[in-house]
Amino acid sequence: MDSLKSLLDARKYELVIKLTEKASEPNDLFYRIAAFSCLGKYEDALFEIQDHQQILETRLEALIPVHIQLLCTLQRYEQAESVLDYYANLPYQSQIVEEILRKMPEIISSEEKKSQNKYYDDEFIIEKLNSKNVEEVLFALDLIKTRDIFTFLPEISKIMIHNPIQNVRSFALMLLVQKEVDRDLTFLSEGKILTVNPKKLPLPFTGANFNAVIRKMDATYKDPTLSQNGVQILSTYAIHIYPKEIPDDVDEIALAIYLIAKSYLGNEENIIEKCKQENLQFDKVNAYYSYISGILKGAY
Repeated sequence: MDSLKSLLDARKYELVIKLTEKASEPNDLFYRIAAFSCLGKYEDALFEIQDHQQILETRLEALIPVHIQLLCTLQRYEQAESVLDYYANLPYQSQIVEEILRKMPEIISSEEKKSQNKYYDDEFIIEKLNSKNVEEVLFALDLIKTRDIFTFLPEISKIMIHNPIQNVRSFALMLLVQKEVDRDLTFLSEGKILTVNPKKLPLPFTGANFNAVIRKMDATYKDPTLSQNGVQILSTYAIHIYPKEIPDDVDEIALAIYLIAKSYLGNEENIIEKCKQENLQFDKVNAYYSYISGILKGAY
């Protein structure tokens, strides 16, 4: 739509987002991603890519730079390299795409060097930790990885209780676990106040059940896009429930994630029929499907 470009040029980003709520055309989706990016809502922009990966891949020459730049903006350089590997292994599309793929590693490296060279003082980080903007809080938490954690512990403790978004609270706790902070702290998890000692907690994305779900999905998925989305969905679920580990219902969780990933690619399957095929309880699979879908939509 030419009108979307005009609205984007006029900085009417919220209107662009509203007009593209049900977009299914690549151009409209790219305008939607651009609008989220202009508002600093980089996570939302990434979710749009995840939700419409198959459609957007029809325009790889546009998708690859946008996807990589979003990850670099969030300083997720390892993930950017992983995503680039995925795109590089797709079937040949054009010489233009090949040229873009060739240049991307240098761009990722350059972005990483720039971030390392820029110094942010403690006052700046504390200000961002108290921000109401999700991306700014996450950015500040990432900066603290190379700092004295106890300088920022009062702000991190407040985030763990008062930030309205569960995943942000979980990221704050995960940082303290990585830093091996050895003291009892309070943490709001899914509406319940817990007392936690970060040093005594397991690292995220570990545990027998987490690995078992990945193995189950690897055995089920035959499509690399589906597999990539499935791992991202599982990781988001694991972050949301942290410090709890993935429940024992490995088969049910794997099937729920499989169905969600399929739906994101516009290929929904009947849950009841799929449960019958897999000989699994519909009520349990449906409960995980609803809960994990709600997490992805920001309902919790």
